Amino acid sequence: MGCIGAPGAAGGEPVRAACVTLVPMAVHDPSVLAGIRTHHLFAGLAPPQLQRLLATAHVEDAEAGQVLFDRGQPARHFYIVIDGQVNLALYSKTGEEKIVDILGPGQSFAEAVMFMSGPVYPVSAVAAASSRIARFSSTDYIAMLRESPETCLRMLGHLSQRLHMRIREIEYLTLESATHRLVRMIEARIPPGLEGPVEVQLQESRQEIASRLSMKPETLSRILRHLSDNGAIEVHGRNVVVPDRTRLASILESAG
Repeated sequence: MGCIGAPGAAGGEPVRAACVTLVPMAVHDPSVLAGIRTHHLFAGLAPPQLQRLLATAHVEDAEAGQVLFDRGQPARHFYIVIDGQVNLALYSKTGEEKIVDILGPGQSFAEAVMFMSGPVYPVSAVAAASSRIARFSSTDYIAMLRESPETCLRMLGHLSQRLHMRIREIEYLTLESATHRLVRMIEARIPPGLEGPVEVQLQESRQEIASRLSMKPETLSRILRHLSDNGAIEVHGRNVVVPDRTRLASILESAG
């Protein structure tokens, strides 16, 4: 068992142990490498460069509730979720949690801060379920970028896209109603080309969804009931059935 970093140093977060199981990455392990070679952070690297990064990488097996890093700690690594779910969160001085992002398999995080001077993590990262996360050295990756202009351009494109998404999210969270925010989240998870009926599985708990959408859990439950009563969705635990995608999307055109 290894501990990542130290307790939170900024923002008033409660002190929590940041301990996860560290396992040296097996370069030949297909279950670990399945999505890494094609991930946008690595796709432009030559095979020898990728092998150099993998040689110093680790896989972290974390149980639900374990902390990968706290806000304010030195940002020495970035991560890719292999299995499970990781929440990026902020905490008030009273311990209230605000989920900033919810990440699943194939998604990366903490890669942007490596380009800052004296980088520290701006949020905390917590395993929301039993998870496997690949951890990479930011210093080693920057050294690779100096050798690979193609990867630099991929990284710039990725960061630009993430910035654009954040701006859109701020717009939704501040200018749209709670109903619109929930409808937009459900609609975004329907695969392209499917009009319905289609089933959307929510991996997150209702409390996590409510925090992500900046509403109270009871507000989320009330909206789900309202949408279900109106026939826009059918709720079966964490599964949401959308009978007609067009009908669901039409809610976004209302003043609601």
